[in-house]
Amino acid sequence: MENSKKKMETTTMLGIGAGILAFTLLFTVSLFPEYAWLNILLGILLIADLAGFIVLNRRKLQGRAVAYGSHSMMTTLLVIAILGVINFLGHRNPGKVDLTKDQLHTLSDQTKKLARELRSSIKFVYFGKVEQAETSRSFLENYRALNPSKIEIEIVDPNKEPIRTKQAGIRTYGTLQIISGARDSQVTELTEEKVTNALIKLNKDSSQQLCVLTGHGEKSFTATDAEGFDAVRKGLTNQAYEIRDLNLVTEGRIPESCNAVAIWGGQKAFFPQEVPLIRDYLANGGRALVALDIDMKGGEPAAELFPVLASWHVQPGKAMLVDPFSRVLNLDPSVVILPTFSKDNAITRDFALNAAMPFARPIDIVPGAPATLNVQWLAQSTPKAWAEGNFKELAEGKVQQNPTDKAGPLNAMVAVEGKLKDSKASRNTRLVVFASSLFANNNFSRLVGNADLFLNAASWVMEDENMISIRPKDATIGKIELSQKQGTLIFLVSVIAMPLLIASGGIGFWAYRKRL
Repeated sequence: MENSKKKMETTTMLGIGAGILAFTLLFTVSLFPEYAWLNILLGILLIADLAGFIVLNRRKLQGRAVAYGSHSMMTTLLVIAILGVINFLGHRNPGKVDLTKDQLHTLSDQTKKLARELRSSIKFVYFGKVEQAETSRSFLENYRALNPSKIEIEIVDPNKEPIRTKQAGIRTYGTLQIISGARDSQVTELTEEKVTNALIKLNKDSSQQLCVLTGHGEKSFTATDAEGFDAVRKGLTNQAYEIRDLNLVTEGRIPESCNAVAIWGGQKAFFPQEVPLIRDYLANGGRALVALDIDMKGGEPAAELFPVLASWHVQPGKAMLVDPFSRVLNLDPSVVILPTFSKDNAITRDFALNAAMPFARPIDIVPGAPATLNVQWLAQSTPKAWAEGNFKELAEGKVQQNPTDKAGPLNAMVAVEGKLKDSKASRNTRLVVFASSLFANNNFSRLVGNADLFLNAASWVMEDENMISIRPKDATIGKIELSQKQGTLIFLVSVIAMPLLIASGGIGFWAYRKRL
């Protein structure tokens, strides 16, 4: 009797021990996968515990009831095993669906392209608390999945490794250190924009320089007001480009350090000595972004540059693009919508966004270009747009197409690559001419694809095609705006109709059951 009692107590203890060990093993595997030795030890103890339980109860386990119970247990274990395999496969091959309006949780084309074309291996070392680790790891795993062979992730708890944290120069929790060879960069805000920008700079051996011409009333690239270009300047610096002002009158030349020149929205005439410098620069394989804005009073402030562009078979029209379709988007007809882009140039080949250009002029391609020169349109207006040459009528608010007005679609962006006839230049010239400079200012660059269009063109003229892409999106707060009728309808359905329907169904079911 006493032996039977001891045997029952031992069986109970082994059963309780198996439960505790199983729960502990599940806990440590989930939260502390890095301690493999502990998980192995707990697994061995669990197996030993179950073996002792089976040996102690081997006679009871041979009965018919046990056989049925064993069959049920095996079926349960089989289902659990299948679910475990499905969970494992799902963990190794995660699938996600981004249902946000602007696809904020989907990595941008720029990030995907950059990660897949990394020149050297990258290591992400995240210094954060335990509660930050999983969220951060999930975010960084999106990067690693793009190039598992070149991207490595490590999570470091500063509280457990203070010496390493101090040596890395980490000052705040939640800092990401990105290491590439002997170089590294730190990101304190874990967003796609910040991480991708740091990767761009680490992936480049040197920075390229965009020289912006000044002295003709151009708006500054450092101005933060609505008409300035500080927003696209930040976009350029994020891609490791340097921006510097260039005054041709005082400098007397275009320095060799300039990888490209921006002739951007001048409001005053160019001096006679400036024009030959620009002409010779382009003829000898120069690279330039050009935007000559319209003077609504009918003048042409940069008329001296028209012959220079004509030699490259590009002719800015003396008219303004008017697009009545813009009213559908709550924009003025003076803001032309650009929905159509060429697939024959890297700048716009994969461009899937719309752009909007205010006060734009048509850009015509002059026929007869030599075989050494490729002149092609990049962006066109809608067919509803037209070129309005009567600025007086526009000033009076008369927006009406006349039979003599040139109808759309009309070119708003043209690219030129190649050499002039009989040229002795050592490399091809690259030139992009825009219908307006205003689309890239701080006010309009936030619209749809405007900033990406400008930045892609800058990368193309500097032969940095790896940077041509759609860039990370800004996270904006999504708001639902309802009319009074819609709000009233939602109130009636959710607060009155649904509860009333549920209550009626309950009462009807109760009455039906009562009659049975």
